[in-house]
Amino acid sequence: MKDSLLLRITVLLVFIFLIVIGLIYAQPFLVPVFFAGLLSLLLLPISKKIQKFIHNEVFSIILSLILFFIVICGVSYFISTQISNIISDSDLIESKIKTKAHTLQATVNQYTGMDEKEQEAWFDKESEQLLKSGFQKGATLLVGVGNFVFGLTLVMIYTFFLQLYRGKIKLFILSLIDESEHEKAQTVIHKVQSLVMHYITGLCIALSIIGVMNAIGLSILGIEHGIFLGLLAGFLNIIPYIGSFIGAGLPIIMALIYKDSLWYPVGVLAIFMINQFIDNNITTPNVVGGYVRLNSLATIFIVIIGGLIWGVAGMILFIPLLGIFKILCDHIEPLKPLSILLSDDESKEENFFTKFFKKLKTKITS
Repeated sequence: MKDSLLLRITVLLVFIFLIVIGLIYAQPFLVPVFFAGLLSLLLLPISKKIQKFIHNEVFSIILSLILFFIVICGVSYFISTQISNIISDSDLIESKIKTKAHTLQATVNQYTGMDEKEQEAWFDKESEQLLKSGFQKGATLLVGVGNFVFGLTLVMIYTFFLQLYRGKIKLFILSLIDESEHEKAQTVIHKVQSLVMHYITGLCIALSIIGVMNAIGLSILGIEHGIFLGLLAGFLNIIPYIGSFIGAGLPIIMALIYKDSLWYPVGVLAIFMINQFIDNNITTPNVVGGYVRLNSLATIFIVIIGGLIWGVAGMILFIPLLGIFKILCDHIEPLKPLSILLSDDESKEENFFTKFFKKLKTKITS
């Protein structure tokens, strides 16, 4: 009995190890495919609506992809113009940094006895190393931009064919299952489609809400480029639990550079903490959590695992993939204990926020 249990555990661990190794080595192929799968399900209602007017499936899919590409170009243009505005203030930022540096030098001299010449020698040495690493990071960034453009092209191509051949893919899945299980399989496919569509729509709504709240808070506080930094911080929340810390960093740095009082960075931190509390307890649970229904522990674990396997892409993709896996566990008897482990035990009673966001998502996705 013990030998049999030990053998099953060993086989399971080896199986998990092989899957992880396979995911790591297949990352260049799988990441664009999974993003394309999510995007194809998101654009499917749009292409169906377009098809009602032009009565051609191929052109309707192409038009939906063009609309998506226009949105991407619009967002990219907004980001590039805002970054250029920040770069145009480089002289002002440099003078502010120099002023802050002199103040810091005086403080260091007061508490450590290190005069300004010694501090400048240390700073020159460190800045030289920082400059070298900066060139390396710049080259890495250029390579990353090239990879992003290539990956986006692949995603668009995969999305087109996944939508075009979705009927054959569905028939292929059903052909692998016994005919008596087709009704259950149809239910699972429908739930997966609904989960992905509502998850992505809900995520966009949640990111937009927290981005606007951040932008309003930073604008009230008078932080330079507050609208852009607030929206950017909201977008970075696409990476759960980690993106919020990264997003708060830039506004705090801006507050330290431009403002003379330390209360401004403290105020920025307070704004982000309040907005994050609202997002974690009201917006995200009612907009996104109602469909994925994963508990916080499972979400944290899968974000960390996704980051270790696929980096940032894994942090984004592994949550909906785990949600899909949970749907499979709900309908496969031997896997139901895993569904219990992953499920969120919160009450399903709908409050005001749940009803409001549900109506908003229904209007968007219908």
